[in-house]
Amino acid sequence: MKRLVPVLVLSFGLAACGGTTSPTGPSGTSLRVSGVTPTSGTTFGGTTVTISGSNFSAGATVTIGGTAATDVTIAASGTMTAVTPQHASGAADVVVRVGTASATLPGAFTFVAPPPTTNTPPVITSITAQGTRANEPAQFADLSEAIAVTAAVTDAETPVADLTYQWSAPVGTFTGSGASVTWTAPAQMSTPATVSLSLVVIETYTTTGPDGLPVQQQNRVTGGVAVSVHDSVREVSDMTYNFLVAFSQQLPVDTVLQDFRDGCGGGGVGKQSEYEDVVNNQINYTIVDHNVRSPVTTVEFGGVCSFRARSADACAEVQVDWWSVHKTGPYIGTTEHAYGTDQVTAVYYGPQDRWWLCDSDFNGVAVNLLTGEVRPGVFFKK
Repeated sequence: MKRLVPVLVLSFGLAACGGTTSPTGPSGTSLRVSGVTPTSGTTFGGTTVTISGSNFSAGATVTIGGTAATDVTIAASGTMTAVTPQHASGAADVVVRVGTASATLPGAFTFVAPPPTTNTPPVITSITAQGTRANEPAQFADLSEAIAVTAAVTDAETPVADLTYQWSAPVGTFTGSGASVTWTAPAQMSTPATVSLSLVVIETYTTTGPDGLPVQQQNRVTGGVAVSVHDSVREVSDMTYNFLVAFSQQLPVDTVLQDFRDGCGGGGVGKQSEYEDVVNNQINYTIVDHNVRSPVTTVEFGGVCSFRARSADACAEVQVDWWSVHKTGPYIGTTEHAYGTDQVTAVYYGPQDRWWLCDSDFNGVAVNLLTGEVRPGVFFKK
């Protein structure tokens, strides 16, 4: 009895010329890929390749490394172009399909990873904050005031207009976008106060990942500017009122003049002149009663106040009455009533981030209540 021996039958497919397969399309013609030019390109994709072969027709698709190419265009039955997709580095098969037919050229295109991008971060060279009032100090804002905030930025690779600008602050609001925006101070807060305006500048760029594919990276740099926030009218009014009340109570001279700044006022001697007035008043009078009303204050940086044309950043005018007893002179022991308007000037001094008083000028009259004598004095010294 013969033993049956199993036979292994092997079937081999023959590659077409150039190493391509040669399937048969619906029309009975052979679809064939014979070459790709260029044979390599970036893993980022975007390389236009020319594919040669035969029997290409409308509706053909191309995959390279299993990923669809784009912009497939048939130039002739044996020539087409396509744009490579993104793909990890290495050799990849080029496959053309027409209907149910396909042809492959193995390892015909090699994806090459570009070197990682060297990208230097942006540089914030300056940030300015400036209000719109004439002569207004930089980095200053009153409550509810809108000021312009501008960043000067440079970057070696990216146009500054294409960078991302992120502005923030603990209070107030930003409007606008980009390197120049507007910041509006809050309507209410305790003043004086310093508010830090912060900026993050972001540069987004493409570099090569570990697999050779493009990845997005960011450079982020930060900067900021400090803005001094004030309620100038209230601050100057409060100092003016407190000064006149302390003067009326004949407190120690240094206490009366605690908000006056050395070296400012008319000829730079405003405080010295007021010091002499206060000393003389306390020598010659005992103030027995007073009425100091609420100041009316205006702010005009680099302006001029009406009394004696005093240069100042703010002017406060106050209606006042003083009833004083003479301590010296021929009217000793008699009571005098002085009334009129006291004008106090003020300046803003940025290095100390505060308002200071400079001059005090009285425009009024004094009436001796015993004799009825009236001493007019447009700039009556207190």
